[in-house]
Amino acid sequence: MTFAIAPMSAEHIPESAALLDRWYARTRRRPFAGVGTSGSTASSAGYDSEERLAKLLAEPGAEAVVARGSRAKAAGYLVAGPSGDLGDDRPDDHGGPRAALVAHGGHAPAPGIETEALRELYAAVSERLVARGRTVHHVELPADDAVAMAWFRLGFGLEAVRGVIPVKGSGRQPRGVEGLSIRRAGPADLAPVGRMAAESSAYRRKAAMFQPQPEEVLARQRVRYADALGDPACGAWLAMRRGEEAGMVVVTPARPGPFTPQDTAELAEAYVEPTARGEGVSRVLLATAQAWAFGHGYRQLTASWPTASPLAAGHWPTLGFTPVTYRLCRVIDTTGGYSH
Repeated sequence: MTFAIAPMSAEHIPESAALLDRWYARTRRRPFAGVGTSGSTASSAGYDSEERLAKLLAEPGAEAVVARGSRAKAAGYLVAGPSGDLGDDRPDDHGGPRAALVAHGGHAPAPGIETEALRELYAAVSERLVARGRTVHHVELPADDAVAMAWFRLGFGLEAVRGVIPVKGSGRQPRGVEGLSIRRAGPADLAPVGRMAAESSAYRRKAAMFQPQPEEVLARQRVRYADALGDPACGAWLAMRRGEEAGMVVVTPARPGPFTPQDTAELAEAYVEPTARGEGVSRVLLATAQAWAFGHGYRQLTASWPTASPLAAGHWPTLGFTPVTYRLCRVIDTTGGYSH
């Protein structure tokens, strides 16, 4: 199938927004909390697809194209811009001025031709990105395996998953762990909370993640939750056993986004000491955090994790977190030269 590729402009926004809305409807997921007056899927803050596309197109350095198939029918669009904040606050070698991001809402292929359309769209956009020195490409999308597979065929890998779990007011609680007690953490507990947050970051240096975590990053992790520990809108707990810390969890209000309704809390940090793993400590901490979240008006809890983590990748889905978004990445090696 052949496509006509053209630069994307404001005049393409309505039909592109329609493609985006139809895609999300096909996934049977509503990424926003409500429906806008125009009929497009929108957040409770009044966000809709057309507004999102206009914002992406207006970003400095944005590269955007549309594709048309037979009879000039819209086949898809793609908008890539600077990577900005990827949302995990843990720098690695995939960010910085070399990076570009196809953010949520930044692409939508027509159904049935995802692979073919994205191949042509990405070829056009990536050529411009690489020519400008942007050789690390990220893509955000709903947890849609059909569209993700089209990206995989272009050389991308699954880098991170975001999941959600409902928060309930009551229900079966996990069995207790022998000798374990849970207490609320406050400002005076910054040292143990910070130590475990730094340990969590340091773990990302290992296989199979291999994400650089410089010492200055670990130093920031040790004080990262200083404000949260004193904020009544946040919650933090320490698991104690025989007078020693066995684990901790920190919950904060979730940052607003296209897949984050307003009544969502963020599982910002969770850690269990290696000597206490496999005993159910994290289940008890999660149940404690969920009970607090429900009492503060939250109805779901969200968390993200690197897919290469031997600990996190299997653990959070096992606890009930359902994937809602993917983040993909492709690093282009230009050491051997390339043409553009």
